[in-house]
Amino acid sequence: MSRSTTSSLLNRLLAIVVRSFPQYLQYARPYIPEGRENLIDSIHAMVADQNGIAERIGQMVIDGEFLPRSGEFPIEYTDTHDLGIDFLINMAIAYQQQDITAIGELAEQLQIAPAAKSLAEETLGMAKGHLESLRELVETEVNAN
Repeated sequence: MSRSTTSSLLNRLLAIVVRSFPQYLQYARPYIPEGRENLIDSIHAMVADQNGIAERIGQMVIDGEFLPRSGEFPIEYTDTHDLGIDFLINMAIAYQQQDITAIGELAEQLQIAPAAKSLAEETLGMAKGHLESLRELVETEVNAN
């Protein structure tokens, strides 16, 4: 696999990570009812994880002598302003599932670039962990009511 192709795939991975729905939520200012602040705290923890791995992905692109490119947030995210955090957590689950599928496909495409494949697989594992955390947030709320 050429360095150009590897960098292109890594840039797609970078865009998934830094333009994820949790990343968007840190700017969206959702409605958070009293006593539900833990939800946004969990989102911020996910964003911190994503930022850490995004830095590593970006560095791998730079090491390949290309520029990291992350793109823009999907326009559909703008419809979520002023919605409640409980509703948005469910949306985050759906988007996270889409991201997991896309990351898995990228990891497969990186088969002959071992270091990049390893980083994509690590990103995939992180994304799956975040999905589980999001599901636990919903389950905790359901059990509390």
